[in-house]
Amino acid sequence: MGITGNSTPASGILTFRNYSAACKTVANGGIGTDTSTNPLLAFLKKFFEENVQKESSDLVVPYVYVIDLGTGRTTTGSGNEAVTTLTTATFTTAFANAKIKRDATAEVLVGFEKDDTAAQIIPLIDSALAAIAADAVRGSPRILYFGVDGMTMDELKSLTNATNAKYVQDSRCALVGLYNEFGKTCARIFTTHYSEEPGYAPYRSVAPNTFIERTSTVEDAIQNAGIIFNHDEKPAKNIYPKINLAVSTSFAKASDNRPNDCLLHARRNVDQLIRDAFEVIYPQLKRNETEVNLSYLQADLDHLVNEKILAGYMMDGTQIFVEESASNPIELKVIGVAVPVNATEIINFELYIKPPNTTLGA
Repeated sequence: MGITGNSTPASGILTFRNYSAACKTVANGGIGTDTSTNPLLAFLKKFFEENVQKESSDLVVPYVYVIDLGTGRTTTGSGNEAVTTLTTATFTTAFANAKIKRDATAEVLVGFEKDDTAAQIIPLIDSALAAIAADAVRGSPRILYFGVDGMTMDELKSLTNATNAKYVQDSRCALVGLYNEFGKTCARIFTTHYSEEPGYAPYRSVAPNTFIERTSTVEDAIQNAGIIFNHDEKPAKNIYPKINLAVSTSFAKASDNRPNDCLLHARRNVDQLIRDAFEVIYPQLKRNETEVNLSYLQADLDHLVNEKILAGYMMDGTQIFVEESASNPIELKVIGVAVPVNATEIINFELYIKPPNTTLGA
């Protein structure tokens, strides 16, 4: 969902499988042709540059849905007194319409700029997250991704800082730091298997020595603010352009108060478990709630969980149960606990120099 600058935006929800399909006039089924004035088109260009299959095992996003938000802004007054603000109704309508596409697994907001204050941006983010939360309980969980063009890292930190009046700290929200890398960063995340940390594999379309070099102290501060950013990892001679760590904005909470799903690695893994569980449970819709049917359903869920554990995606302790609602005679409730597999986030060394000709334990 994004701002294109089109005075007459494309209607409905468009489907694009490549950049060339998007880079057409609205009349010809695209969203525009000028990336310099069209933020959503610029995003898609970068997205599809990264969304390529270089090895047979590489995952790719087969298609994206696009909602053209047009200018996305409303101007009141004129001359020196003119004030431009984000058009709330345009965004909230898109949030609702996006739920029509049940196979979508993420939502991306494109087009925020530095002049769009936190007082304008955060309420829209909150509205989008509320719509996502309401839909997630129906078996269609998603994560919201956004960035802000022109904001420095310090300015972005204010959007996740709880000392401010307007801020966001949510495990279903991801703030991508450098806006010119927004499209590629989203593609890098979406082409990563849901059970893996998106920072594990290097970028497919980024050359080494592309990203900004920062001290570890600065990187930790950005990461702990709940912001996703890229860097070049240099373990030895080779250089690997990667995502530092795929954090959600809830990572900005105090370290002793971070939720269990503060990393996208965990949240995406559990979300896929929800989708797979819904696929198992779906045949029960409109079927009689007999004891036999419910026992079959529970057995299918147990099998799903065991498969996830055997595949190494979930750990022991993961359980999903189905039960009849105590308050609604026609409703089934699915409850449980998910224990997603961990990823190694830190490696620390402790090395000691010993005199020559001594045994290791001496």
